[in-house]
Amino acid sequence: MTRFVLASVVASTLAAAASANFTGYTVDRVITAAGNTQYKVYANFNAANLVFLNAFSWQNTGAALNARHQDAAEDLDGNPSQSWSASVNLLGTAARDNDSWVSASGSGTSAGADASLDPGFNPSNTGEIPNGAGWFDATPGTVNLIGQGGASGYRMLIMQVVRTGNDANYFSTHSLQLAYKVNGTSTALFANGSFCISCPTPGALAGLLALGFTTRRRRS
Repeated sequence: MTRFVLASVVASTLAAAASANFTGYTVDRVITAAGNTQYKVYANFNAANLVFLNAFSWQNTGAALNARHQDAAEDLDGNPSQSWSASVNLLGTAARDNDSWVSASGSGTSAGADASLDPGFNPSNTGEIPNGAGWFDATPGTVNLIGQGGASGYRMLIMQVVRTGNDANYFSTHSLQLAYKVNGTSTALFANGSFCISCPTPGALAGLLALGFTTRRRRS
């Protein structure tokens, strides 16, 4: 598989648009009990009483996701196809932890009360998210308040990416726009930012850059 060539210094949160409350994306990485690598992507905010509405205008800005779907292999709910919809996977917590999905509630629930995929999210059954795709709150009658957590004070889990094997540490970058509002109001607020999956740590990045410089010197 072709690997993404590191061409510039990229931080865990690459960029965040100026917004009254949105402070950018962060990515948490863990190894699941099944041995897969799980990445949770959070949208971070610095104020309380905010409601998540939708995510849109997904863009792969460097390499691809190479995500894994658990629901393809052992789905028992009558829909055997893999999907980015968390509600498709009814196999419980263990399966959901090893599945890739998007969320509008922060829970990645399997009860069908989470995210609906935009029509432009097509195809929705591969390891990639199409450029321009988005998702939105499937239950607008239930307020999806952005909860406490993260360095900025508040955050919402908006997607989970699971990888396996040689793809686990595959470095990729992505951008995404968001709409949210202050609870009790009807005015949508907008923000956008970028993030990377499997970002090199500052120390590892310095080592990669030093190795590159050394290699070039030996060749010259």
